Amino acid sequence: MKRLTISGHACTETLALLITIAWADGRLEETEKAGVRGAAEVFNLTKELRARLDTLLEEPLPVDQLLLDTLSTKDRAFAYVAATWLTGVDDNVDPKEQAILDQVGNSLEFSKERLAELASIARELKPADKKARNWAHEIETLFRSIAPRLEGPGEEVELNFE
Repeated sequence: MKRLTISGHACTETLALLITIAWADGRLEETEKAGVRGAAEVFNLTKELRARLDTLLEEPLPVDQLLLDTLSTKDRAFAYVAATWLTGVDDNVDPKEQAILDQVGNSLEFSKERLAELASIARELKPADKKARNWAHEIETLFRSIAPRLEGPGEEVELNFE
C-alpha cells in the first residue's frame, strides 16, 4: 500500500477553492460553512490555516488571489478534481460555477487533455449524499477518494493529512 500525505497548505488551498466555487451563487449556507470547518478539524489544520478559511467563509477571494500557484503539480491536480466534483454535486453545473472552474483550469497550467482527464476522474467519484448532507464527511470522503485515482488504476493508497 502506498501512503500519500497531503499538506495542511494543500488542504487549505483546496478548501479555499471549494469555498470560492460554493460562493458562485452569491451565498454560502451555514451547513456548507460548518462542513468546511469540520473538514479543517479532520485534516488537523493549524489555527492559522483555519483562520484563513474562516475569512474566506465570510467573503471569498477571486480566483486569481487564491494560492493555487504555490501548490505542487499533483496538489493542483487534486484541487482541480475536487473543484470539478463540487460543481456537479447537485447534478446541475451552474454557469457561474463553470466560469470559475474554467478560470481555475486556465490558471493551473495544465493542457486541455489533462484537464479533461481530471474532470473525468471527478465524474467517477461518488456523488454527495443528498439525504444526509454532512459536508465535513463529504469533503473528507472526497479527499480520500481523489488520491488513489490520481495515482492510477490498481494502486492502493492511504491518504494522510499533515
